[in-house]
Amino acid sequence: MYNIHNHYHNIWQYAKTLCDDPRLVYLYPFGSTDISKVEILADDRPDLGPHQRGPLIICYDQEPLIWGFNNHLFDHILQELHITDQRVILFNTEQESQDKNRFLMRYGFQDCYSFFHVFAASDWYRGYRFDASIKDPLQRTIKKKYITFNRLTGGARVYRSMLVAELAAAELIDQGHISYSDHCPLYGHYRDNLQRSINQYKIDQDYAYQCAEYLDGVKFPLRIDSGQDAIPNGSMTLGAIRENMESFLHIVTETCYWEKKHHLTEKIFKPIIARQPFVLLAPANNLAYLKSYGFRTFDRWWDESYDQIQDPVHRLQAVVEIVKNICSHNDQELTNLLHEMRDTLEHNYRLLESGELLNCAWREMKSNLSWCLSCPN
Repeated sequence: MYNIHNHYHNIWQYAKTLCDDPRLVYLYPFGSTDISKVEILADDRPDLGPHQRGPLIICYDQEPLIWGFNNHLFDHILQELHITDQRVILFNTEQESQDKNRFLMRYGFQDCYSFFHVFAASDWYRGYRFDASIKDPLQRTIKKKYITFNRLTGGARVYRSMLVAELAAAELIDQGHISYSDHCPLYGHYRDNLQRSINQYKIDQDYAYQCAEYLDGVKFPLRIDSGQDAIPNGSMTLGAIRENMESFLHIVTETCYWEKKHHLTEKIFKPIIARQPFVLLAPANNLAYLKSYGFRTFDRWWDESYDQIQDPVHRLQAVVEIVKNICSHNDQELTNLLHEMRDTLEHNYRLLESGELLNCAWREMKSNLSWCLSCPN
């Protein structure tokens, strides 16, 4: 069990056992990125001037670090707290990251990695163990080949439009449950987003136009769990449990995709808590990153070398090839295959549900923070 609302207080209290007068900055509510959402945990020390305070811990661990976007936030924090020569620790959730490395060099921050979304998922999904609508894999009957949730589909998430276009090109739209809108709530129509991707992400122009043409042939909107015009933000819930239970494969479309970084969110834990097989659309080598925490994946049943493909379009197409193969099987064959996977699905579920992963992530965080606060600048 974990209470995510105490998360930063927990970190701050642990930091106080390691050094004198640490201060901790975080953003609230969860998912915030703006300077107006900054919160500070610090002891009342009127005896100390701003240059006499202890180390500052900046927690930017809920969202990915983005060079050029977060600079304003960090500049603001350092200016408001009068940080000059004090130690500053960047508490983040990117184990490996080009963006993070740029921030560390630019500001002289110390790097402290922690897998934030382990803590979030341990809180948000802890009640599902009592949900009778989540069936044992042996009790399910497969009716759909796959399920995939895609709320934001422009900007860095434009690859989700490419995924749906690839599924349309393969005539697989009707074989799965898909949430997807022709208009992204933040970035507008898919045609505009695909056009921008040509320069933003160096996507081949002909490929972008081809994706748009395939999407033109789709009947919108595509919905799984809502009759609303906009797809709701369901980070804290599994959503559409009935549809999950009748779907064989969960196509996880992560927050990050184009970057070179190890970054996973609560999205990867949804098929794990639902005990579903999954493929992962994320930056290269993030499946290996997940496995490093003890999770088992599905290389016994399909080729997971897609995780090593550096080219983002080729990586997406390799995942779609897996989906195509799965869609070539009938529902009974997939039901049988799900039964065959039960031990792997149960292993992953127990790792998350038992608290073993939570304890591992907490030990890792303590070790990393202890090292940061004990090593010389």
